[in-house]
Amino acid sequence: MLKVAPRRIFLLSSRRLATAKLQLPKNVKDEMPKAYSPATVEENWYEWWECNSFFRHHKPLPSTKKFSMVLPPPNITGTLHIGHALTCAIQDSLVCWNRMKGKDTHWFPGCDHAGIATQVIVEKNLNSQNITREQLGRKKFEEEIWKWKDEKENTIYQQLKALGATLNWEKAVFTMDPKMCYAVNEAFIQLHRKGKIYRKESLVNWSCQLRSAISDIEVDHQLVDGPKGILVPGYDKPVTFGYIYQFEYKLWDSNERIVVSTTRPETIMGDMAIAVHPEDMRYKKYIGKSVIHPVFHTKLPIIADSEVDQQFGTGALKVTPAHDPKDYEMAKRHGLEMFSIFDDRGISNKNCNQFHGLPRFELREKIVDFLRDNNLLQGILPHQMSVPVCSRSGDIIEPLLRPQWFVDTQEMAQKAMEAVQSGKLKIYPPQFERVWFEWLGNIKDWCISRQLWWGHRVPAYNLAGAKETAIWIAAHNSEKAVEHAKNHGLDYTSVNQDEDVLDTWFSSSLFPFSVCGWPEHTMDLRNLFPLDLMETGHDILFFWVARMVMMSLELTGELPFKEILLHGIICDSQGRKMSKSLGNVIDPLDIVYGASLKCMEDKLESSFQKGHLSSKEFEKAIAEKRTAFPSGIPQTGADALRFTLCSYNVKSHFINLDMAILKRNRLFCNKIWQATRFLFLLLDEISPKTAKMVNQIDGAMTRYDFHHATDALYNFLYGNLCDVYLEAIKPLTGADKQQSALVLVVCLETALRCLVPFMPFLSEELYQRLHTKLADLGIPSSQSVSILVAEYPSKDEFALWRNEELEKTVDSVLRAVTELRNMKLEYGLAKSKPDAVFVCPSERVLSQTDHYSKLMSTIAGLKSVTIYGDMCLTNSSEKACWVSRTVENCSVHLNLAGMVDRKMELKKNQEKLKKLVENLARLEANMGTASYRSSAPSHVQETHRLKVASLQTEIRQLKEYAKELAKM
Repeated sequence: MLKVAPRRIFLLSSRRLATAKLQLPKNVKDEMPKAYSPATVEENWYEWWECNSFFRHHKPLPSTKKFSMVLPPPNITGTLHIGHALTCAIQDSLVCWNRMKGKDTHWFPGCDHAGIATQVIVEKNLNSQNITREQLGRKKFEEEIWKWKDEKENTIYQQLKALGATLNWEKAVFTMDPKMCYAVNEAFIQLHRKGKIYRKESLVNWSCQLRSAISDIEVDHQLVDGPKGILVPGYDKPVTFGYIYQFEYKLWDSNERIVVSTTRPETIMGDMAIAVHPEDMRYKKYIGKSVIHPVFHTKLPIIADSEVDQQFGTGALKVTPAHDPKDYEMAKRHGLEMFSIFDDRGISNKNCNQFHGLPRFELREKIVDFLRDNNLLQGILPHQMSVPVCSRSGDIIEPLLRPQWFVDTQEMAQKAMEAVQSGKLKIYPPQFERVWFEWLGNIKDWCISRQLWWGHRVPAYNLAGAKETAIWIAAHNSEKAVEHAKNHGLDYTSVNQDEDVLDTWFSSSLFPFSVCGWPEHTMDLRNLFPLDLMETGHDILFFWVARMVMMSLELTGELPFKEILLHGIICDSQGRKMSKSLGNVIDPLDIVYGASLKCMEDKLESSFQKGHLSSKEFEKAIAEKRTAFPSGIPQTGADALRFTLCSYNVKSHFINLDMAILKRNRLFCNKIWQATRFLFLLLDEISPKTAKMVNQIDGAMTRYDFHHATDALYNFLYGNLCDVYLEAIKPLTGADKQQSALVLVVCLETALRCLVPFMPFLSEELYQRLHTKLADLGIPSSQSVSILVAEYPSKDEFALWRNEELEKTVDSVLRAVTELRNMKLEYGLAKSKPDAVFVCPSERVLSQTDHYSKLMSTIAGLKSVTIYGDMCLTNSSEKACWVSRTVENCSVHLNLAGMVDRKMELKKNQEKLKKLVENLARLEANMGTASYRSSAPSHVQETHRLKVASLQTEIRQLKEYAKELAKM
């Protein structure tokens, strides 16, 4: 049965803060446990770090370099997911690395109020209790959200601490803290006075369920190949999409008719014209004439516009400016009137006459019946289309004309592009520069108002009763608005603040400088801004990163950061993007502490009961969890999780989380633990490769190639130190053993200082235990109070020990060992100890044959290794049956005599060979057909070509093995 460790709560009283300072956790001086336990290792260190404020320098010198960065503030909609853990792992590794390099580091934490998303989820909670926000009223509803915020923010911060994130907690902010609200208001006021923010009636993405405008990022486009039912909030049965409707418009002055095509017949009452392409010969004679509206019997013009797609439907389109973005732009070009036919809830308004008061998709059915009854309906055909869906509510987007606040982004976008063009702002990976220019080069003005109750209220006041219409004053409060009105001689009877709130991305775009205290001239703003780096997922490059750059240049005159590092989107091991509907979202603490299947199912059940998941999503999620984790998730620990996340190439577009790699790195932690225990045993009775490892890691961190850094650590600690060095020194005695132990101390201590950015808990535990052991034995060492503030290793530390010729020799020997190990596995001799021969012309190897033969036999698990400069082996002796492999300019030979059942091996070989030959024949036959060559996608053909090459190689190796067996 899976055991699940209890989860830690990082809450410290002021008394504990005082007593915990500089006092190491008691268990460090206890006897070192035989087995590594992440729960035990990670239990006490975080609060000790936090108590002693190791997350930054206390009194840095004026000349001390600084490194500042913000953690993208998680939304308070719920707890962190594995994508947040990826961001945390990457950023903390950089912060820790820079801190150990001697820089004064400042890593700002915070949480985002997430206007729409939070309002939706709290409303769902209330709805599960049969309460609506309208019943509560705005004030009490906001109180409910603040309760939610306090709970979720605390949980998020506990998760970050459990992951070992070394954030400057005294600088933590919430985007609706008073100082943050003041910054948002000031930004709006400054931009309004500059003329960069303006108000107008415009077509916006409208969610009838939320009764608010939403941004492009909150619109999903669902492709429908043909008729398909989609569940829409507020409707008892699915609404069918995937049809195109064709109906007639009668000409005003003749009996002729024009057949138009539309996917939205319910908007007929908003039609203002019929549009055709000016070069379309079918309709050229009608341009300038008029048709009769089928419901109102009014006159509508037939206009020519080059944006009309002649291939769409009949090539004649109805123009509904107030309910379609393309029609809206067309109406502006031709000076057409426009009016809405739906209210905020998607109910037909008085403009619809006899069809007034119907939900829009019920109206669709009524209109289709009306057209059919009046002999105007020509046909209803299956049609591929893209359906815009609100990602927050699942509602179908209804474009509506509404007065909104906009930011004029044209000049701002130009400055943001120039910053990258000039090299002042660098983007990693660089391929995103092209995307940056494409988006900013085609940017539209930004709609920043939302019709919600939760968020930053728009700091704009309307002067009611003024002679002029719609006078708006931007101010911090009504008193300031009145003062402004009086100073400018404006007449009014009352001053009313706009009911709307601002888009969450507006406040978030200020984050890099508002978190430093802007608009006040604070010390943080002077010393820490601009930030050094913005690290985040590539999916919010436009919606957040680009807007931060635009707003910072406009409001502070400076770039918000010097570099942008974009990581990929994390997926499951099958390459699917993690989402609630698939049920493959993982709580990082389920990996850290472990989680039973029942625990995960209970979480999903709770989300379903609170209305956060639909029944369909819930069923999918349950099925996914049972398939992926039938025995639950084993306890892995924060260190193994962080190391795993950084071991991927984070600059890739997608990152597939593989639980097998997590398991491997959990075992890696144990390997380091056991190596330290072995060292302690040696201490009770310096390697040249260490400098190479430090160089590799330092260079990788500089380039943001975290996977190269983790590879270097893994290869050094697991490959060089544990698999080779420890095995090599085990047989040693006396002075040789003592000297080896001291070398091991240097190697391990250095490796731990390189490891800490990725595995802070384990590194601190072993660092403290190591130096405690050295102190007890009276061995001098240079120890910092914590590994978090220890000096990062430098290649100069190892300059005197570097011997490149010796490295080359050892590398050659180790490659031979690797090949011998592979041969043992190939012949099923993992637990056997055959004799071997190493033929190598190197004088350095031949001069120390005894030394290298012992080393090779020890770490390869062989009875003996004989080293020659040149020789020829035969199988003439009854006691000798050699199999050979070439290793560069050397060769290795393994004696299989008496260890392999020749007949059994030949039988297995022939059976396997037969299957491979059959598979190859089937694949080649399939690839040879004409239909395959003409219809199989290119990527499929390439995969099959690689498979053929792999099968051919495997067949060739088996045939060579058969020859060797025949000689036995």
